[in-house]
This record gives sequence, C-alpha cells and structure tokens, in this order.
Amino acid sequence: MIMKLTSFVLAFLLLACTITAISAAMFEIPEQPTVSEAEETSTQTEAMTQPASTEPKLTVVEEHPVKDSGYTPRVNAPDPTDPRYYSDDNIFYAADYGMPNCTCYAWGRAYEITGEKPELSPYDACTWYAYNAENSIYDYGDEPQEGAIACFAYADGGSGHVAVVEEVADDTLLLSNSAYSGTEFYLDTVPADDPSGGREGWIFQGYIYVDG
Repeated sequence: MIMKLTSFVLAFLLLACTITAISAAMFEIPEQPTVSEAEETSTQTEAMTQPASTEPKLTVVEEHPVKDSGYTPRVNAPDPTDPRYYSDDNIFYAADYGMPNCTCYAWGRAYEITGEKPELSPYDACTWYAYNAENSIYDYGDEPQEGAIACFAYADGGSGHVAVVEEVADDTLLLSNSAYSGTEFYLDTVPADDPSGGREGWIFQGYIYVDG
C-alpha cells in the first residue's frame, strides 16, 4: 500500500514540474537590449547640439516687384527737429556722425519710410550692401525701386556713398542724398542704367529694399 502511495506522489510531482516548465516557456519575456549610461548621455548630447534646419531668410532679387504708387518721395530737406535724423534715435547722429552725412541721412530716411529703426550697417557706406547680404536682413538686387537704398563703393578705397531712390522714371532716377562735410541735403537725377551718374571711381553695388 505504501509503495503504491509513494509512486502516486512521485508521479504527481513529476506532472506538476512539467506543467510549470511549459508555462514558463510560454510566458517568458525576451531580454531587451540595454543602452549603457555613456551611450545614453552621448545620444542626448547629440540631440541638443544638432543644429535646426534653417534656410536663408532672404536672397538676392533679380527682378524686384514695383511698389504701389502710394510712396511719397522726399524732395526737401528733413526738418531739423525730426528725431529720425537729428537725435540719438539715429545711430550715426548718436555716434557724432550726424548730417551732413550720407549714412546718417539714409538711415534716417529708411526709418521714415518703414516706420521703424532699420537694421542697416552701422559702418561706412561702402559696407552697407555686403553687410545686408551677409546678414540676410533685407531683400537686395540691381533693379531700382522707390524707397530703395542705392549703395556705392569708391575705387580708391574710400568710405563710399549711399542715397535713397525717390522716383523711378523710364530711364532716370531721382536720388536724395547728404554729403559728409558737404551739403546737408540734395537731389540728384541720374541715368537708371548708371546710378553713379558717370562719376569716375564710383562703383555701384546694388539696392537694398528696406520697405519690402
């Protein structure tokens, strides 16, 4: 009797172990690959330092659209009380390079046209065109437009000149200007295909379209 009971218990235990083994195999969770702490840190650092995908804000414009006829040309000198030209609101005036000065005038005229302080070069006139292009601030190109700033360099390496296009006719341009240590304000009519007006040593660089 004892022998039969013992055999029954052993058979029961063997069956239980078999069932347990089968269940474990069926529900076993596969081992997941792990990332070391060093690898995780490296991945996070790369994600933080990865530069965002950006496109240049502005590019050179081959044919800039003509502005609406609502533009009001300046054909007289600005009022001496106008803070856009004659106060520390103007960065050139604040730096003791006030009018008569082409950069102080053109900066103030751009302020007047756009209604906000322009982001133009704070340096000599000959730097304005390249400064704007390199920093992708305003559209630029070689098509004249009312309100655009005409930029010139000098062949002899001088400080250059900037003027504002006030009117565009069929084959001429009316530019408003100021001249360092010279005339406070003056108008200049020049050929549209030669904004330098034939001045020897003047190199026309292009236009900056501050008003879009």
